[in-house]
Amino acid sequence: MKNIDKKQLKIMSMEFRTIANRLITCNQQTGMPLLKKFLGFIDENEIISEYVQEHVRIEDFEPIERGTAFYSMGDTKQEEISYTYQYLKHAAGNFHNFYYDIASNYASDAKDSVKEFCNRIILPFVNYIEGYLTEIGIRMGYDEDVKFVINLNGGVAQVNVANDNSTLNATQNNGIDAIQLESLISKVLESITDDLSPQEKELITDNIEVIREETKSSSPRKGFINTALKGLRVINGTAQFGAAVVALIEFISKAL
Repeated sequence: MKNIDKKQLKIMSMEFRTIANRLITCNQQTGMPLLKKFLGFIDENEIISEYVQEHVRIEDFEPIERGTAFYSMGDTKQEEISYTYQYLKHAAGNFHNFYYDIASNYASDAKDSVKEFCNRIILPFVNYIEGYLTEIGIRMGYDEDVKFVINLNGGVAQVNVANDNSTLNATQNNGIDAIQLESLISKVLESITDDLSPQEKELITDNIEVIREETKSSSPRKGFINTALKGLRVINGTAQFGAAVVALIEFISKAL
């Protein structure tokens, strides 16, 4: 459990993307040091580490020989995160040469081998973590300064306002029922599934932030709000997501 505001989350996400991108674009000389830095960042970051450990099952992994190439790291999200993390930890602790010990059998050329290993094995693992951080950002909403308590339950982020923050006023100064609005927004966010891409999740975040910001104003800009609502409508989510978006659109249309 960790208290964090959205600014801190953005900084954390940026730092994670930076070290992850360095590893994904590494070469045979820089690969091993960057792998250790990457794993160190994960293990030292409470939110990311808790997410990874939530998926790790010791029985998913057995030590393997140097140079082993993988076509799949698991059939499910849990298996893929668990095996990839444990394999990378094993490799960082027991292997010495990034190319010969880890990547050599992924292609005939050394440069291509390292690139293929990073794209096939490391990139999906990175995408899972980035997706989780995006999910937290979505559930936080617009306010940059409010602190939230992040809990993990069954691999799903639960985001609650920390006790030291003020409560939400029932009605905005423009007459919009803020509590009902937040309830409808929460239903949209809660209906987001793992099937959506990180880009789609980010689009949802951006549109929700526009809606929240504009509905706080005494003179909401209807054009901005309508554009944001259209942005939500084009997301090809589940039936539950679609119904939640429709309910939000109907509420805002009546309120403005």
